[in-house]
Amino acid sequence: MFRKIFFTIFLATSLVVCQTPPQFEQAQAGEKGQPPELLGSYAVKEVHPGQTWNIYLKAKDVDGDMKYIVAVLFMAGEGSYPTSEIWLKGENRSEFDGYIFLHTPMDDNLAVEMDTLKVSIFIRDSAGNKSQTVKLPLSFVPGRTPEKVPAQWQQAAKHQLGYINNSILSSEAAEIQ
Repeated sequence: MFRKIFFTIFLATSLVVCQTPPQFEQAQAGEKGQPPELLGSYAVKEVHPGQTWNIYLKAKDVDGDMKYIVAVLFMAGEGSYPTSEIWLKGENRSEFDGYIFLHTPMDDNLAVEMDTLKVSIFIRDSAGNKSQTVKLPLSFVPGRTPEKVPAQWQQAAKHQLGYINNSILSSEAAEIQ
């Protein structure tokens, strides 16, 4: 009886140890599909503090596997804010014409303290491909009236894709928190 158990354990261990792991093929160029294409973007360059900043985007992906929009805010002298990922759903994964937005605080100190805020935007797909990056500036100007959306972006203005999840604070507001 002991010999049968010992032999079974020995045989099972030998099979596990001698088994070679599966060989993974190295991805060849072009096997990851096509990267998404960012066909256009538009955003006003100045907003009144407290106004929502809309960024209009048009993109497509031949493979239909766009996963998310990446938005990185950068402020000179302060550095980058945490990266925002705006996940795409359904038909937006192959093509979209829409907007993302950033809520800005009602703080007139932003106009005095911030030279220009910049946002870098690109799109990632399920295969890890990345679109080209666009960089858009934003300045805060108290009393600035909202601009009308240009005619070519009217359709995009009807399709909200998501929001940039960052809180912009003036140094005065940051001290209070």
